[in-house]
Amino acid sequence: MDRKKLPIGISDYKELIDEDYYYVDKTDFIRQIIEEGSKITLLPRPRRFGKTLNLSTLRYFFERTEGNIYRPLFNGKNIEQWKDFDRYQGKYPVILVTLKDCKGDTFEEMLLLLARELQSEFIRHDYLREHIEQKDYLDQFVRLQNRKATPDEMTGSLRLLSELLTSYWGTPPLVLLDEYDTPIHVAFDKGYYDRMIGFMRNFMSLVFKDNTDIFRGVITGILRVSKESIFSGLNNIDVDTILELPMCTSFGFTQEETDQMLTDYLLDAQKDEVKNWYNGYLFGDQTVYNPWSALSFINKGGVLAPYWVNTGSDVLLRHLLADGPSQIRMGVESLIQGEPIRSVINDKLAFPDLLSEASNIWSFMLFSGYLKATDPVKNNDDLMEYTLQVPNREVRTVFFTIIRSWINNGPVKNDRLELMLQALKEKNMPIFQRILNDFVVNTLSYYDTSGREPEKVYQAFLLGMLVSSGAYEVSSNRESGLGRYDILLRPRDLNLQGVIMELKLYDPVYDESVESVLDSALQQIEDKQYTATLRAAGVTDILKMAITFDGKRVWVKMA
Repeated sequence: MDRKKLPIGISDYKELIDEDYYYVDKTDFIRQIIEEGSKITLLPRPRRFGKTLNLSTLRYFFERTEGNIYRPLFNGKNIEQWKDFDRYQGKYPVILVTLKDCKGDTFEEMLLLLARELQSEFIRHDYLREHIEQKDYLDQFVRLQNRKATPDEMTGSLRLLSELLTSYWGTPPLVLLDEYDTPIHVAFDKGYYDRMIGFMRNFMSLVFKDNTDIFRGVITGILRVSKESIFSGLNNIDVDTILELPMCTSFGFTQEETDQMLTDYLLDAQKDEVKNWYNGYLFGDQTVYNPWSALSFINKGGVLAPYWVNTGSDVLLRHLLADGPSQIRMGVESLIQGEPIRSVINDKLAFPDLLSEASNIWSFMLFSGYLKATDPVKNNDDLMEYTLQVPNREVRTVFFTIIRSWINNGPVKNDRLELMLQALKEKNMPIFQRILNDFVVNTLSYYDTSGREPEKVYQAFLLGMLVSSGAYEVSSNRESGLGRYDILLRPRDLNLQGVIMELKLYDPVYDESVESVLDSALQQIEDKQYTATLRAAGVTDILKMAITFDGKRVWVKMA
């Protein structure tokens, strides 16, 4: 079989079809927009899940042209079976603007990048120029084509274009705005958020609010930025997040689609591994694969790697995990151990409020593609609460990488971590204690140790370092023997040493001495028989350790 080229990085539907790339048919999305969408539909989805390609598909389907030149692009596609195919295909003018590359370091630079995107769309509709009767409209049209428009003219540019298209064709246009929140993300990071929000509020409301010169509007992005700040006054908008049922399989690949693709490229034998790495996202009630990662896996000949993780910046996520409430870091520790957490999810986020509540950070992580949500339950405050989990192995590498960076970016570098783990292997407690003390002193500023449960903070911190070592399967707070151990390190090679760690907080007011607290921790390991899990797994060499903390001082003792 002569296998088709894979559409890595191809987001233009016409190019994909004309060049005969492999295509997972998502054209039923067109029907869904008409039958399940609203006058204005906002579709937040994680990056690299096909948002730009889907909007491009809408453009070529609906766009009215002389001779209906785009009709052949849909020969043999699913949408041909739609009862209303001929009613809508090729019947509407289209405006398509993408903001995915509007990433300016300053507000002024962002406006220049937006001017370039608008210029492209106004040049595409250059045929309108000779039919514009009002001089001020014509002057503005030409300035937009030449990237010389004022900020106010840019704000009203899509409203102007929709009016001109309606006048020329006698039919209002379909307006497609792709990745609307990209410049907002960047503005928050670069410090001009308020100016960006003010601009985008006017830019979007002028074309989408009460505009009779528009057939439908479809907007994509990653987040639904707070309605109060960005969608002010847009009372005709329907928001379908990843938690909603409509259009849940239009972004990402289903199990059936992925299985067929792996079969077509003779990679059937790796279906289970691909599922473990790239499956697990839950859109509505459907489990989907990350399309970028699935395609990249095939393109690389069956090499499993974190492809999606490496396509974008996680600076904001790192900032939220490091500077957010301490319970966030506790939650991450649970998540990477495979333990779910429960949280309220807020689908209307304002960037400045992200750090104010843990639920806002969890919500950001969910809608950005780092978590999946199940089991919705309305709590006592009538808010929807979900069970959150890491969707797959690829995303787990994000959290491991961030934990490593907390260590690597501090004064203590990763070679010190290797020395600490080597000391653990050699049962050299003085060296282990000294290096752990260095880590705590230099890195624990990321954590809040003044709360009500500082032991858990230290536990999460220590776990964060230990999970970055591939030599162990690390777990915590699991039942073993007659109780729950704090940290267990099970060697991947069962002939090697396993480790049980019991953590205790030293309080000089109540405790007799550090030594007495260490001895108490070691005695607890014995009394509660915490080694039972390791022995049952076949580990015979077991190191029992007591670790005691007081502020930023650490003491270690082994049995």
